[in-house]
Amino acid sequence: MGIKDWFGGDKKKAAYREKLKEAVSDGKLDSRDIKELAKLQQELEVPSAAEDRTVMRREIYNEAVAAAKSDGELSGTDAHELSKIQKFLALRDDQVEKTRWDLARLRTLTEIRRGNLPEVPPNNSSLRGVEMEPGETPHYSMSVEVFDLGTTRQNDGVEMQFGGGYESGASQMHVLPEDGAKPQGDASVILTNRRLIVKTANGKVAAVRYSPQSKIALYGDGLRLERTVGNTILRFKSKSAETGEIVGELLGVLMR
Repeated sequence: MGIKDWFGGDKKKAAYREKLKEAVSDGKLDSRDIKELAKLQQELEVPSAAEDRTVMRREIYNEAVAAAKSDGELSGTDAHELSKIQKFLALRDDQVEKTRWDLARLRTLTEIRRGNLPEVPPNNSSLRGVEMEPGETPHYSMSVEVFDLGTTRQNDGVEMQFGGGYESGASQMHVLPEDGAKPQGDASVILTNRRLIVKTANGKVAAVRYSPQSKIALYGDGLRLERTVGNTILRFKSKSAETGEIVGELLGVLMR
């Protein structure tokens, strides 16, 4: 095989990839798209998408994800379509793990905004050793890093007021104060219909009951619990923008 054949093959592969990107540019892949792609593959005599390099398949998948997320929501239909595209591209879950986690959070956020609150399964490890009150429901849990902070230096975040609701996107304008923050270890935060619960790695449990006196502030990357003296900082481990929005939307509903 000569050099021209190699370059010709590369151009054909590129043409097929571009057609595939075009097909998934709306975050969907229907039966008509699949038939047209199969026909083009035969005409160009190129390998299927499943045989392409992982980096190229992941790039195409991420473009489809970006299209599906463009309106800031992810419906059940959107999630199903992305699952089909992932399967078509022969991408294993572990090859797009971070993206899948981000999509799961966006899906949760979408459902919360539609009035469908999630619930933490009873066998979730974050609930182990945490006693719920009669009628109390755990709606969300997350892993955090805990810090002790003396002063915020006027970086106060979004104050979550009892009965005040939450304005979508408000948390993304704020970043946790870090100057002088002292690490205290890891913990789990559980949001219930009555309390914000913190369970440390060694099993100690503390809680803030929702009330007009609650001192809870939200940031894009975490929470701040104001104490009589100083503050407890809870930084989300997920590093996902959706986590702050999930917490904000949930607290906006639960704190009333």
